[in-house]
Amino acid sequence: MAYSVEQVQAMLSTAAPTENLAEKIRRSPAAALILASLRQQAPEFAPIPQTTYTAYREFERIGWRDNYQKVYFQKRSMLTRAVFEMLLIEPGSEPEAEADLRNHIHDLLWSICEETSWVLPAHEEQGPNYWELVPPVDRTWPLGAHTALTRAPDAIDLFSAETGATLAEAIYWLEERLSPEVVLRVRQEVERHIFKPYLAYGRGHWWFKGPLNWNGVCNGSIGLAFMRLERDPRAQAEAIAMVLEGFEAYLATGFEADGGSIEGIGYWNYGLMYFVTLAELLREHTAGQLDLLADPRLLKVAHYPLTVALRRGAYVAFGDAKEDVALDPGMVARLAERTGVSDLLGLLVSPEQREGKGVIAAKLAINLRDAAWWDGQMQPFPASALEDYYLPDCAVVKFVGQTTTGQPVILAAKAGHNDGHHSHTDVASFLYNIAGENLLVDPGSGHYTREYFRKPRYSILFNNSLGHNLPVIGGKLQAAGPEFFGKQEYYGVIVAQGDIDGHKLVAIDFHHAYALPGLLAARRTLDLDPLTGELVLDDRFEFDGEALSIEEGLVTWLPVEVTGSRIRVHGECTTLEISIEKPHGVSLAVESLAEECQANLLAGELRRVSIKLPPGCTHIKMRMTPIAH
Repeated sequence: MAYSVEQVQAMLSTAAPTENLAEKIRRSPAAALILASLRQQAPEFAPIPQTTYTAYREFERIGWRDNYQKVYFQKRSMLTRAVFEMLLIEPGSEPEAEADLRNHIHDLLWSICEETSWVLPAHEEQGPNYWELVPPVDRTWPLGAHTALTRAPDAIDLFSAETGATLAEAIYWLEERLSPEVVLRVRQEVERHIFKPYLAYGRGHWWFKGPLNWNGVCNGSIGLAFMRLERDPRAQAEAIAMVLEGFEAYLATGFEADGGSIEGIGYWNYGLMYFVTLAELLREHTAGQLDLLADPRLLKVAHYPLTVALRRGAYVAFGDAKEDVALDPGMVARLAERTGVSDLLGLLVSPEQREGKGVIAAKLAINLRDAAWWDGQMQPFPASALEDYYLPDCAVVKFVGQTTTGQPVILAAKAGHNDGHHSHTDVASFLYNIAGENLLVDPGSGHYTREYFRKPRYSILFNNSLGHNLPVIGGKLQAAGPEFFGKQEYYGVIVAQGDIDGHKLVAIDFHHAYALPGLLAARRTLDLDPLTGELVLDDRFEFDGEALSIEEGLVTWLPVEVTGSRIRVHGECTTLEISIEKPHGVSLAVESLAEECQANLLAGELRRVSIKLPPGCTHIKMRMTPIAH
């Protein structure tokens, strides 16, 4: 629903009590857990790391993001910890500790305000109407005249928006305990980097109504900053009306109609962090007149993590998702409370397990709500996460069963299309999980570099079908769409799924995922016996004329042994024995992908089992039998 500026201003003028997060945090049983996590991620307040120009330009010179981003996020993590610790102290109760923290907060706020740009170098192409600039932007070295640093601040990315929210929260909660000149400096820089660009150019940013996490993060962070710092009621109402416009697109297109996210669980988590944070603040300030979490669409959205959970802290890693993801406890607790999907709480991991899982410590607004909204308790892993699910719009199925010895088995498969933000060319791929361990995997995303989101994206093994459980046909991999938001011309369709004669079966037609005019049909059938955990893969192909060569591929992080026409994948608790029932005469080989793993900073060694069919063969049937150790 669209709201006029006048409607928003009238609702925001309602005199309504708001939540005192500082008091809630001081009483929260989760505060000690969150603080311990922050201290682990930001153990010192000094020296303050410097965001240098040389490190900033490293991305364009060699495509490397890490050196600049490490410093950028560490500085914000230090600020989060300092503000959190200051809030835990009752004003005036510990003058020496308070004075020490005040000095650190002043210096960190000042340092962030001194940064030329809050936009990450990897995102500087995200300015308003960037691709319509005349003359066109030449992104080759040496840099041309249209870089983000040659213009007045007009671009806002994920982390500049988050920076605005972080500084706004710090000033809102601590203004009376900080120096007025530091407070004024922060207000000036938030105005320059966030408020003016958003009001002037917000609708020109590609993410403003984008169907992805950027929408929730950017609009949500910016809305939070306006609610905390903007003194002009008209400007605040104008900004919030824009945010609500963007949020409507986020709910309508950022999730599929079945509530799922084709970006994966990590981006589901990230986008909702700031959506839920701002939604609850608006509900308070308008006395419930604006209640975004009451939207019935959120019920299905809240169920999504349960549909893709494998075990506590582990999820189906299709696309750029990661297998190990720590959901945000504050957001999850509030979403569970407001939607009634209480089983979400059983998916949470303890805060110390969040280390190394992103830059959560840099998010002040989120850490404050983690402590205020979460009770610090670990709930049992929910039985509802170990049920069968079918997401027709995401084109994902998850089937569960068990081995003969009672070990849980999960099969997950996808169809969908090869075009979308964070997509891989992975139509008809699947993963096979036994006793919480992926024996056949989707390896998830590679390391984010310059090439990762530019033209070479699908030459990276983790993004193309060579890095998935998929065939190479006629020497060709699946085709990638022309843009991240293209025409979805390379796709697959789930043509059947469900219980059939006591087995759980999914059939996927996926020939349209290949740019091969001579490929008339390709159907993959995955048949899971829920009582034994045995899986049968059956792939059939049809060609117009002579059959093209077919090389099936299976990928795993585990040791592999090949003997004759049998493959053994050795897990910690289970050995997976794979027999090729049809055809005879296949050629088997195991390829180490350790070099690609190292290039993408991934621990472990991914292996690909190559199964080459005899010339002219168009049908393969594999039986996969789990054997407990």
